[in-house]
Amino acid sequence: MRIAALCGSLRSGSFNQALLDAVIERGPAYGLEVVQAQIRDFPLFNQDLEATPPAAVEETKRVVQSADAVLLVSPEANYGVPGVLKNAIDWLSRPPHNPTLYKRPMAVIGASTGFLGTMRAQLAWRQMWHFFDAPVFSGAEFVMPFARNLVDADGRLVDEGTLTRLDAYLEALAQWVMQCRATR
Repeated sequence: MRIAALCGSLRSGSFNQALLDAVIERGPAYGLEVVQAQIRDFPLFNQDLEATPPAAVEETKRVVQSADAVLLVSPEANYGVPGVLKNAIDWLSRPPHNPTLYKRPMAVIGASTGFLGTMRAQLAWRQMWHFFDAPVFSGAEFVMPFARNLVDADGRLVDEGTLTRLDAYLEALAQWVMQCRATR
């Protein structure tokens, strides 16, 4: 099963990128091929450009359309979703009802330095995804609070307890994606 993953943090040393790297590495043990779709080169969404989207947007659309589900790896910004990831979703959702996100199953995880992880952002993403008339994974949740204590100097997620929780999440996600495939 193929998962297209979008990371909502562009900074070097990103805890969310470290989390996504762990997902990519551990996914095959659960039958998941996780492919990161790049959003770094997306310009700010402008409907005037919608008819001829930039090449970076077109490439990411191809990756997402080839996947069984989308995984958002989302930081939290001001109790909500980060602008860079919201901008990417705005680009990928155009034109309305195109096959990139419309009816595309979605899951969300995230890392933060605070004690709530990315709980508020994840709730906001879940609510927004209903616009796409798509299933939202709710069989398990994964937040990674106090992330700076869980990642080593090389940017690798190394905390065994967090990795065990991530494995449980990936196992549940794989079962859910398989169910989604069977009903499509």
